[in-house]
Amino acid sequence: MSIQHHSNQSYPNQQPPAQQPPAHGAPDAHGAPPAHGGPPRRESPAYHRQFASQPNHRWFSPILTVVLAAVFYGVAVFVQFACFFIWALVTVDGAEFNAVADRFFDFNSVAGVVFGLVNVILMWPAVELATLCVYRRWSSSMISIGRGIRWGRLGRYLLFSVPVWVVCALVMVLFTDGTMGGLTSGVVWNGHVVGMLIALLLLVPFQAAAEEVTFRGLAMNVIGSWLRHPAWAVLIPVPLFVFGHVYDLPGLIDVGVFAVIVGTLTIITGGLEAGIAFHVVNNLFAFVLGVLSGADLNATSAPTVEVIMSIAAPIVFAGIVILDARRRGGRGEPETPRPRGDAAPAIDAEATRA
Repeated sequence: MSIQHHSNQSYPNQQPPAQQPPAHGAPDAHGAPPAHGGPPRRESPAYHRQFASQPNHRWFSPILTVVLAAVFYGVAVFVQFACFFIWALVTVDGAEFNAVADRFFDFNSVAGVVFGLVNVILMWPAVELATLCVYRRWSSSMISIGRGIRWGRLGRYLLFSVPVWVVCALVMVLFTDGTMGGLTSGVVWNGHVVGMLIALLLLVPFQAAAEEVTFRGLAMNVIGSWLRHPAWAVLIPVPLFVFGHVYDLPGLIDVGVFAVIVGTLTIITGGLEAGIAFHVVNNLFAFVLGVLSGADLNATSAPTVEVIMSIAAPIVFAGIVILDARRRGGRGEPETPRPRGDAAPAIDAEATRA
């Protein structure tokens, strides 16, 4: 595509000379080679700068988004608890009320799993509504740069995650002397175990995605709206994510490593798909292995081998994702490149296929 030169020069006695388009492959009037391959590439913001790139963005817009998200989430949680109490008052007599209430806060029960996971899932619609109110677009439309979720990538990253966790789970089962090692002696199947597995399989994907949308999607874009360097957007939200989990010190270190890695992958890949995929698989393996082994899902500590494997798994996964990004880039199917400064190329060939 040539660049047409427009001039204000007049020709009093003759018509201006006709401008012939340059031949295919020839330089334009300025000596620059022609562009090929369609329209010029647009520049889109780096992942953590999507809020700042919105036309109606103001300095206070991220603060307003966070406040509204907190309000919407508070209302949703209030409704959740209100529905529980109304149901309990109608169906349970006073003598059994406390016992039923305890089950709703016990992750070793089906009611506790459903209640606890739904409580986390409610963060997602709260973030969606807040973003819509402030920026006039759904938060899910910013799961990746300038578009929604890229299903092809999500599926590929799920495939990367599963074998990583299969290996880690085998190590934990074979080398742990605690409850996890009980899997080698057989699993007791009953209605409780089946109910727990069904609840986990149905809810964990949404619970994991809700955490990524909130602690990576929202938090990183809030920080990125004021601080341009992606490191700030990755690191500042980490304490919020860590202290949202009730574990001992090794467990909190594990969660912190996880948060840094998936945040970094979000910047590298230009979207939340890698974090969502690994978070889903991570939580499913953790919960399902716990149920099958008869472990206490309310526990705040774990054997050393399990902690080591839980830290190693996201590191290995990150290496696979980065290698995959480089391989596809070498084949002319570039992943969203790591942003430098404020912008990154918007055209992503693979995303148009996914």
